[in-house]
Amino acid sequence: MKKNDCKRREAVGLLITADRLHRSAVESRVEKLGIHRSQHIALMAVAREEGKQNQITIAEQLQISPAAVSVTMKKLEKGGFIDRCDTETDARQKRLTLTEKGKKTVAETRVLFDQVDDMMCGGISDEEMKIFCDVLSKMIENLRNNEPGRG
Repeated sequence: MKKNDCKRREAVGLLITADRLHRSAVESRVEKLGIHRSQHIALMAVAREEGKQNQITIAEQLQISPAAVSVTMKKLEKGGFIDRCDTETDARQKRLTLTEKGKKTVAETRVLFDQVDDMMCGGISDEEMKIFCDVLSKMIENLRNNEPGRG
């Protein structure tokens, strides 16, 4: 095994560990607000372009099935986080908007994410962060360019 292979494996392992620890730190904080991770992700998608999104566009953005989005949106509506209203042109399409509770939750979770991100990136210089972002961008590009069915 080449020395570079060991470093590559170590880097990938560290990246996966950092992702898991970040996710765990966020989830433990978000759950205290009465919302689960998948619901939170969907709620943030609604917040990005409030009133312009429907369940189909959310499914495409999150790369999950429309049925899964429908279930999540029903839970968010039942929990008082969003409203689903018929559109003027198609009653089958639901326009998604945040309720006051949803807006408050989005604001609170943004603060929580900032806290976790600040904790995670403590002691890392701007230059180190730029290099890290450049490397991650290359990794993402490599994976996207080599997806099965491409090319």
